Amino acid sequence: MTAALAIRIAPEAVQSETLRERVHVLESRPGVRQVLLVSTAHEPSTNDKHVVIVLGGGGGGFAVTSPNGVPCVQGGLPLPQRQRLANAIGGPVLALSPPTDQPVMNREWRMSDRHVTDLHAAVTWTKAEWPHAQTWLLGLNHGALSAAVATASIENLAGAVLLSCAEEALDQPQRSDRMRVLAVRHRRDADTSYATLAHTRGRKTLVSVYDERAPHTESVHGEAANRPHFAGKEDQVVDVVARWIVTGTAPDEIR
Repeated sequence: MTAALAIRIAPEAVQSETLRERVHVLESRPGVRQVLLVSTAHEPSTNDKHVVIVLGGGGGGFAVTSPNGVPCVQGGLPLPQRQRLANAIGGPVLALSPPTDQPVMNREWRMSDRHVTDLHAAVTWTKAEWPHAQTWLLGLNHGALSAAVATASIENLAGAVLLSCAEEALDQPQRSDRMRVLAVRHRRDADTSYATLAHTRGRKTLVSVYDERAPHTESVHGEAANRPHFAGKEDQVVDVVARWIVTGTAPDEIR
């Protein structure tokens, strides 16, 4: 389901058990809207310390699936993983749709000023909703480029998590020295040059996932490109991400 379709969800369905998430429609630019799917922790903290905004890969759109016959909206990370992350950090996890004027996002759009404006609007909204929380962007595949570009432009971010990211995302600078960046990549995608490692070491945390069954990121197409593929290690990756957000530490590898 594209962003435009997602926005037409009837108000009575917004809080429904069927959707299993709260839906918020945000006007990011005049006449342009985005959808936020809000997953909260089963036992939320009385003083939320962390909020994560998830940016999908591929074209960035949402899809409606019916696992076990129960319809739900998927945006980037599957709903169970978003819920797992929310529970682990004790705060909300939000999936962000593309804007209505760009329902399918490409590389040029992800590098554009208008995209940064949309991301900034989402960050500003989280700051208003959870004023005491740090806001993180988590990008999947091509969404990691969006998250990395945001850290170069939006000052009030805590940092970013880049899952299955390309070299271009790793090369983006951070606007503030206070920001932290975590990159989790399949081992075959993480064979970077010594120059790249030297450039990123110290300001980015790099984690390699070892599993030779996983498809190479660039070979994944369609809806499957909207989420990372770690061949059965997705829950481990989510747990490492949560640990890094909360404590700042992460293992060098996931096996």
